[in-house]
Amino acid sequence: MSDYSRTVQHRIRLGHYVLALAGGWTYLEAVSLFWGISQNKQTTRELATKEAHAHFARDQAFRFWASSHGGVFVPTNERTPPNPYLAHVPERDITTPSGKKLTLMNPAYMICQLHEEFADLYGVQGKITSLKPLNQKNAPDEWEKSALKAFEGGSGKDS
Repeated sequence: MSDYSRTVQHRIRLGHYVLALAGGWTYLEAVSLFWGISQNKQTTRELATKEAHAHFARDQAFRFWASSHGGVFVPTNERTPPNPYLAHVPERDITTPSGKKLTLMNPAYMICQLHEEFADLYGVQGKITSLKPLNQKNAPDEWEKSALKAFEGGSGKDS
């Protein structure tokens, strides 16, 4: 076998090693990329879940506080007209000795306003909803309806 043949064979073998190394490196990079994307998705989901739980806990604490006080009287204005869902409550609307008109806000009404103002201030949106809402403004959209039905069925733990 000539020197030229041996050189060609060595180069071919070296080319195969280089291709195998490049293929192996590409495979490792692809695995690393997909693992990183998967970890990023999992971390994002965990953070979003924790954030949602924190907002829910804040709303619950506020609602419990408001409930423990039987609601709160606030000045009547265009932003806060008397709540028609409290029309049956005696003294829903009162006037102070100085003539200021006040209306009773129940916890649900307060939470709705809190959600509106919080969304305007911080970009975080919330909503009171139910499969059987008293106020049609609180009716669920299709996604909310399916989530509420899943909760009713016992699902809901991080789903």
